Amino acid sequence: MLVGNDEIIKQVEELAKKENLELFKISAVTGQGVEELIDFVTETLKQLPKEELTESEEKVIYTLEEKENDWSIKKEDGVFIVSGKAVERLMGRINIEDNESMYYLQKSLKNMGIEEELKKMGVKMGDTVILADWELEWYE
Repeated sequence: MLVGNDEIIKQVEELAKKENLELFKISAVTGQGVEELIDFVTETLKQLPKEELTESEEKVIYTLEEKENDWSIKKEDGVFIVSGKAVERLMGRINIEDNESMYYLQKSLKNMGIEEELKKMGVKMGDTVILADWELEWYE
């Protein structure tokens, strides 16, 4: 059974009356009825009981510890393997094809202390360095 707009409006009005609900007919196009609806909501909100604000004595603060140095390096068969969450996070932000991104990688390796540690371990030009599944050739 197809029902026209007038019939739908009539059914909604009957339901509102039956359920003892306020019904506001509004138009988004003309703005008709919107002010009345806003006034009704404002008055209804004013009549709601006020809740007392209470302060909690217990305060728990949760923080995430950012471990900048969460990495390690091991050397296997002449290959330097750098691993850890910090390295994975760093490599997730790197686009190997982009020069600026590679500059950021080099700067980050230096700032994180990885470059210094690789040099202490004897890394030299042409050595293979694996960073979180990325195999790169070391150069300075």
